[in-house]
Amino acid sequence: MILYKQLLLSTCLASIGTFCQAQVSVQKQPAIQKTVVRLTRQSDESAPITNQVTGKRITMEDYSQLTKTDPFAYHLVPDYNEYGIPGAYTMRSATPEEHETHRFRDRDPAKQPKAGQPIAPFAMVGLGAKTYRSADLLGKVVILSFWVSLDKSVWDDKQATEFVNALRPYQSEAAPIVLGVFNSEQPKEVDEASLKKLPFAPIFNAYGFHNKYHITTIPTFVVIDKTGKVVANLQGAGSLEKLKQVLATVTQ
Repeated sequence: MILYKQLLLSTCLASIGTFCQAQVSVQKQPAIQKTVVRLTRQSDESAPITNQVTGKRITMEDYSQLTKTDPFAYHLVPDYNEYGIPGAYTMRSATPEEHETHRFRDRDPAKQPKAGQPIAPFAMVGLGAKTYRSADLLGKVVILSFWVSLDKSVWDDKQATEFVNALRPYQSEAAPIVLGVFNSEQPKEVDEASLKKLPFAPIFNAYGFHNKYHITTIPTFVVIDKTGKVVANLQGAGSLEKLKQVLATVTQ
């Protein structure tokens, strides 16, 4: 149990560092704003760990011994499964900057979803425990919209209206499946009726999916075609206008 707690602590520190590194760049026209969110992280004590240098598996006890004298000498890089939960880890040495700041850099824009490539599988759980699995959504256009929270500093009626207007021409039986992937928990002050009025199915506590897809800018819209391939990765200011253009072609 002690070893598991150490692994969990390291994972949380790594996640916090990643969040600070990405800072997720929150773009709200015309200004850029940042917000603090509540995060719920999960870890699996049975997830295997691989030493990046040797390519060999190590045990929790090995990892515990390596970090006993210096907790920031090594970093566990999570490999997220389809549920946005670490299914395995790769242990690597910390860079000098990471060791000094205790912030670990995992999100790499070069690893974000790219047009023409299949989307990495996902199974996102929404309201009422409804699961949206990428394999089950083949034959539908899917939009993954990444947000920080429903806090009014980063999400307001104007933004909601713009999103609704972008989607309005495509409201039919062939309408895109739109998921709102949030870093934060479901707000206690937002009732169920308000959640149902959102222009997407909200997926809360989805920090792992932000990491899985290396999201560094808010908002980000990843459009997936009916075959499960990424059509576009749209980020930041002006992305809603670009979304309209993409949907005009992909929904035909």
